[in-house]
Amino acid sequence: MQTLLRSVLALALAAGTALAGFTGPTLTLSRATGASGDGARGARFEGSFDFPNAVQADYSLHLVVFQGTTFVRFPVTGGPVSGTSATLADGILDADETPALLAAGTPAPAGIRIVQIAANGITVTLPPALGPGPTRALLVAVLADHPVFSNPIDFTLP
Repeated sequence: MQTLLRSVLALALAAGTALAGFTGPTLTLSRATGASGDGARGARFEGSFDFPNAVQADYSLHLVVFQGTTFVRFPVTGGPVSGTSATLADGILDADETPALLAAGTPAPAGIRIVQIAANGITVTLPPALGPGPTRALLVAVLADHPVFSNPIDFTLP
């Protein structure tokens, strides 16, 4: 009986430890491609977005695309926001800067939106403020106690 009780307790503790180990989603951008046509620009991103959990869990997922301090932020469950933010001037976004970026900007112009999203890809239209040239993007999941970032990915908008 004691051996059975010890086994059950060991399994319960192991299960609790495994569940407590979750620190956030795994976000990866593996490919970015810019496109232009008919006076508009867009981009396609591929990677691992944890999209099924982002729409059901207690965190918000954002795609941030920027050139220097000019950005557009695409929340998966809301309208895009565009503007400028000094937090992006160095090309890096960290946990301390995330609240400022989330507070910056205004609703993006009409036509700027997420066109398609899936577990491994997202296609967006971009505002005119993001012109031809070097561009950077990253994913940000905003958890209750800290943000989780993907790797930044660089690409060129035509």
